[in-house]
Amino acid sequence: MSLTIIFSFAMSFVYLGIGIFLIISEPLFYFSYLQQLGLGIILVVYAAARFYMTLKKKRESEIEENEE
Repeated sequence: MSLTIIFSFAMSFVYLGIGIFLIISEPLFYFSYLQQLGLGIILVVYAAARFYMTLKKKRESEIEENEE
C-alpha cells in the first residue's frame, strides 16, 4: 500500500474526529452552537467522502497490480 493511500486514510479519520468533536462539544472560538454544528456535519460528510474515494483508489490499484 502506498504512502499516499495511508495518508489519505489517516486524514479521513482526523477530519471525522474533528467533526465529531465539534458536534458534541460546547461552543468554541466565538462560534454559535448552530455554526459549530454545521461545520461539524460538513467535516463528517467530507471525511466519509474522502474515505470512500481513498478506498476506491486502493481497490483500483490492487486490481492493476493483479493484472500485471
